[in-house]
Amino acid sequence: MKKVVAVAVSLVVVLSGAYAVADALDAMPGPLTMRPVIPDPQPYPDPAPTATTPGFPTASPLPSGDLQPLVDGLAASPELGTAVSALVIDVATGDVVGALRPGALQAPASSVKLLTAAAALSELGPDRTLTTVATWDGTGLTLVGGGDLLLGVGEPQPGAVGHASLTNLAAQVAAALRAEGVDSAPLAVDESLFSGPRASPDWLPTVGLYVMPMSPLAIGAGMSDGERYDADPALAAGEAFARELGAAGIAVTGTVVTGTSPQGATTVGAIESAPISDVVAATLKPSENSLAEALGRLVALSRGLPGSAEGATQAILAELAELGLDTEGMVVRDASGLSPNTRVSTELLTSIIALSMDPEHPRLEGLVRSLPVAYLDGTLEDRAAGAAGMVRAKTGTLARVVSLSGVAQTDTGAVLIFSALASELPEGGVPAARARLDRFVSDIVTGVTP
Repeated sequence: MKKVVAVAVSLVVVLSGAYAVADALDAMPGPLTMRPVIPDPQPYPDPAPTATTPGFPTASPLPSGDLQPLVDGLAASPELGTAVSALVIDVATGDVVGALRPGALQAPASSVKLLTAAAALSELGPDRTLTTVATWDGTGLTLVGGGDLLLGVGEPQPGAVGHASLTNLAAQVAAALRAEGVDSAPLAVDESLFSGPRASPDWLPTVGLYVMPMSPLAIGAGMSDGERYDADPALAAGEAFARELGAAGIAVTGTVVTGTSPQGATTVGAIESAPISDVVAATLKPSENSLAEALGRLVALSRGLPGSAEGATQAILAELAELGLDTEGMVVRDASGLSPNTRVSTELLTSIIALSMDPEHPRLEGLVRSLPVAYLDGTLEDRAAGAAGMVRAKTGTLARVVSLSGVAQTDTGAVLIFSALASELPEGGVPAARARLDRFVSDIVTGVTP
């Protein structure tokens, strides 16, 4: 906890504010009904390597200086079960203003994506892009995956999804091959960048409903039809590329196969993803599991580890430790939070958020900006109406786990970092538990006490 407080004190005063169901619960917005007027979400400051005028109002210390009664109320809530932990920090003072077993190791569900996002922003950098290339060896074409799972067709899109267009890649390839007098060729897809099993060994078969078979090459995060995961995302991307090649005047002969780009092959086209910061936002806002798993593997490769599920979890913890975060005792079993066997603490989760707000770590600045905003977007679109626009937080849900970790701006102008985990819910108790955490953050914002 001392590490959390030390980091928080150094901040620029900123920020706004089951497996049968599995983590996809976070990605399914509820029906819209009559909603109260939602204030504009508090802005996030532009990244700055030094302490300069922040991008939104200066935070005030919490008037009461103590939210312990609200935190104690979580422990007394039957909706949250028997294993609850929480931590709340006042950014202006660095004080812990509410704590409940903050060092306890519990399953975080999708809140583990905070670890993955921080590691990716730190190791890869927010401005890095991912390259998908096409190679030609004189007899055949190969589409080589570079970790971009958000490929699209047609006009490139401004956001992360569809930013890199296979249509544009096909046009480049067609021009290069026509220059050599070639109008047809076989096509293979190369997904050798990632290794090991396509799924975490911790995942049950039903998890396949919520994450694609892992590959460094995919359209629409593995849903090329926009509705269901492809059985083979790389082949699906290759088949889409073949159609685009045909439209550009290069006929693909035979069927698309899996292979590797031959040694000495020439690059005849390349497309770039959106920056990693945008990919992180596309991961955190909707709690996208496939993107989180890909980011973890990319961190592993950048650190010289295998691009596998195991390499990803090792790399994430190693990167966080290098950032000065206390990861001792933490167990990370995947990059997305689908595993029920991951164990982290609210101390670690709040430390990550605090570090991302520290001007000495500008590479992490996009993390909080990418979190869902209460009652406005992402996995909080229809949640926490009482804190509408005033809370940015990562949600987490498994069959018997709920979590919520982020930043809140109170009605008095205080800015608080918080994390709450409940990992032994009553059977079927997810909706009630989520509602209880929503009430908790709403009470933080409004200053309501039990």
